[in-house]
Amino acid sequence: MSHIQTPVSTVLEDIEQLPLFCRMKNQKRIKRDVVMKDDQRIALTKRLLREGLLRLLSKTDLNKISVTQLCIESGINRATFYRHYEELRDILNDIKYEIFQEVAAFAEKAASKGDTRKWLELACCYFYEHSDILKILFRYRTDDDFVLFLNERFNEQYPNLINKGYFTDVDDDTMRLGTFYYAGGIYYILRQWITEPINKTPQEVAVLMYHFLNVD
Repeated sequence: MSHIQTPVSTVLEDIEQLPLFCRMKNQKRIKRDVVMKDDQRIALTKRLLREGLLRLLSKTDLNKISVTQLCIESGINRATFYRHYEELRDILNDIKYEIFQEVAAFAEKAASKGDTRKWLELACCYFYEHSDILKILFRYRTDDDFVLFLNERFNEQYPNLINKGYFTDVDDDTMRLGTFYYAGGIYYILRQWITEPINKTPQEVAVLMYHFLNVD
């Protein structure tokens, strides 16, 4: 059986006979449904472009990939690509910040419980599970962004570190320099662990980083 979609305008006309309250309620519901479907289409388009770019990057360098190649790989037309992105690197930025958001979520939860070690372990497990994507991101010079991100997470952990006797009796500038020092160190440990054949589990790497922090 074929299904014919009724245009939104027609639906709105049909409900004109309903009482005012019902009309307003139905109009809001219809508009909400339309917005939700648009959001789902955008999310699907971006997911297809991300997956297509990652497949291409597993075989060739970013500078050798054209927008046309990516669109063919992803099944998306060029006009749709340019509706969401200006260049291919914008997709990598989307992937990077999505990773940041997910890591930040459990980092915030760990901070609320005063558990820096648990945060490091969760971060290492997450990075290990997404190592293929991270290797690609590391290849395209995302060092500064990652260090700044980790520094922000350390600032969230700062009250917990103070409670454990770390960063006590220091001024704010010293604390800022100290958090950047550790954020950079943690980043390069993660980077080398992910990109080099280092035979350590996420839990072992987390313990190593925790000992470097010396917060016990």
